[in-house]
Amino acid sequence: MKNRRPFEGSRFCGTAVMFCCALAALSAAAEMEYATPESQGVDSQAILNWIDACEKTFDGVKEGNVHGFVIVRHGKTIAEGSWKPFDTLNEPHMLYSHSKSFTSSAVGFLADDGKIDLDERIVDIFPDELPANPSDNLRQLRVRDLLTMNVGKKDHLLRDGGDWVREFLSKDFGKKPGTGFRYDSDATYMLSAIVEKRTGKKLMDFLKERMFGKIGISSAWSTTSPQGIACGGWGMNMTTRELARFGQLYLQQGRWGGECVLSPSWVALATTRHTWSGWSNVGVKALGEGSDWEQGYGFQFWRCHHGAYRADGAAGQLTVVLPECDMVVSVNAGLNNMQAELSLIWDHLLPGVKDAPLAEGVAGERLRVRLANLAIAPVAGTDKGLDAFLGHHRRFKQNGRGIRSFQLFNHTADGIMCQIELPAGNQRLPVGIGEWKQGEIGFDVENYEGLGLYIGRQRTAASCAVDEKGVFHLRIFFTNTPGHINLEITPDGRATGDFFAMNGTKLVPDAEN
Repeated sequence: MKNRRPFEGSRFCGTAVMFCCALAALSAAAEMEYATPESQGVDSQAILNWIDACEKTFDGVKEGNVHGFVIVRHGKTIAEGSWKPFDTLNEPHMLYSHSKSFTSSAVGFLADDGKIDLDERIVDIFPDELPANPSDNLRQLRVRDLLTMNVGKKDHLLRDGGDWVREFLSKDFGKKPGTGFRYDSDATYMLSAIVEKRTGKKLMDFLKERMFGKIGISSAWSTTSPQGIACGGWGMNMTTRELARFGQLYLQQGRWGGECVLSPSWVALATTRHTWSGWSNVGVKALGEGSDWEQGYGFQFWRCHHGAYRADGAAGQLTVVLPECDMVVSVNAGLNNMQAELSLIWDHLLPGVKDAPLAEGVAGERLRVRLANLAIAPVAGTDKGLDAFLGHHRRFKQNGRGIRSFQLFNHTADGIMCQIELPAGNQRLPVGIGEWKQGEIGFDVENYEGLGLYIGRQRTAASCAVDEKGVFHLRIFFTNTPGHINLEITPDGRATGDFFAMNGTKLVPDAEN
């Protein structure tokens, strides 16, 4: 590669890194140690108010749930919790597009090392994967355009078993790259492919070497494409505590302990607004107008209100970095209104953030008790009339999740058992009555993950009951993911339900029932 330019700010990188390391060496406080909220200037009552608002807003059925969170102030963990049957503090959770910010960071390491130029053309990086006659727009596509979602491509990949790099390059690039924002997870897959090509290492191995192992991330893993390349734009999994460590690294401008892990130049560049954004109002003309999706987009980071920026993924996966408050909030969830999720942070947490330590009070003890007892209630009802639903085989019309049929059994050893017909075949899992029962099922036979699909083995927690009207209700959580199944069967045998994940899937009875 000839004439590779260093990325913006790199001429100041050496001085900045030295300054960064000097600051880190002076710091006496270890990152992520536990402290009371009040000692770090946060009112425990504000956190309680936020928890109350989360539980009220996200009802646990159609609106979904928050699964777990970590709040960090001044480098100290001041509150964390997970709603049973989830344990997102200790078990990795599916991140969806939150993965993108990690992939961007991998590109940042290449930029720090002088191994990539943000204005390099993608056709020069993948000369052997190009179509026979690359369009002028494709020839103009740069690494920078992938980072900012200004690709100009009209459609998404099919996610079949083909070569995803070749498929990406074969698409119709109808607009000039760099001239318009359009969210596109395929762009991040290409960044992952670039990192693996330039480093000769798997993306997750490279991140483990350069970041994960240095800041205390040990559970991270990712799904891959058919070529074994990390999906990049989705597919990563890690705990909420590890997400908060990532956010704290960025809040500290790339430093951790006594080491500068990622240059402050890259941190500033990646989290700066490079392009307007938004689903419905891309042309917002002033910062502060519109939703948190209309505050601009950086290098795989979103800008937010309140001077914040965030990594986010579908169904409520968030790491919000608030430099003005010296604060990080990370959340894993399975919900369908992420603007409401962000607004709860602004409306309930931020009013409790102060400039100086606060007096300890009774709210702190109430918070400790509340955090120890967070739980999603099992399905309400009793087992009265349950026998009427045992043994019947209910079939569903073809749907995007491949759920073909459902059957309930009374298993003498394990209590109630549920059988679901999935792409991997008939799968059985235990179901609690008035409680959650843990299980595990095989979901799909593929070994790669198309966007938002579920593959491999999935842990479950399931609960069922019959309500006062004689309707049977079943809920199944896939506890390392945002996904859950809701199913209802009326006394006359009609079964309806949905699979909630990144895209909702209705379960419609088949005429064969």
